[in-house]
Amino acid sequence: MKNPEIKIITIENPIEYHLPGIVQTQVEPGKGYDFVNGLKAIMRQDPDVILVGEIRDLETAELALQASLTGHLVLSTIHANDAVGVVSRFLALGAKPFHIAPSLKLIVAQRLARKVCKKCALLKKISKEQLDILKKFLDNIKGVKIHSDLKIPVAKGCTECNFTGYKGRIGIFEAFVVDGEIESLILRSTPDSFLKKRAMEKGMITLTQDGLLKVLDNITTMEEIEKVIGFFEN
Repeated sequence: MKNPEIKIITIENPIEYHLPGIVQTQVEPGKGYDFVNGLKAIMRQDPDVILVGEIRDLETAELALQASLTGHLVLSTIHANDAVGVVSRFLALGAKPFHIAPSLKLIVAQRLARKVCKKCALLKKISKEQLDILKKFLDNIKGVKIHSDLKIPVAKGCTECNFTGYKGRIGIFEAFVVDGEIESLILRSTPDSFLKKRAMEKGMITLTQDGLLKVLDNITTMEEIEKVIGFFEN
């Protein structure tokens, strides 16, 4: 994306990293320069790519969606429980399905989980309860084999990790691709539960699944994934 021929403009609050080759602006509410006014000003400069630090109100949401509909690549963040939940978050703000559906292309949810300490971690045979959880969430994923003899990491603690059992962090991700079918479902105000079900049928890996896959890869623990993502209920 970073190319001298591609004009990238951001509006942030605040600017946390200075990026060479990119025009970065920062909101200054005291001077009347907020996300809404900033977005309007950016649109007049005809950028190829727009980065909006955060969408938190209807006016910002509508401007960002409109920018996407007029041929700009718009990148932003919004608070939601998962990737699919972004659709209902836009609706809750007051955006209309016919604006949301054609504007969205890819939604990525992310969490940070602690990595188990490689020096002191133990590998322990999974319990019946853990086996049931792994089967429940991972049985439909191609190439993943779940059996009762599996061993998974357990945090212990040593001087290397300051006796926490963990050292470093890793991203847990969920990528929701909005293709033609999903776009049509959003236009019909389809509930999140069905959107998620259909996306999973198309191959989407959920936050919980990605976290559990990282447990199977001995990167983190089930306890950490439950803490970061929530109870293993869905």
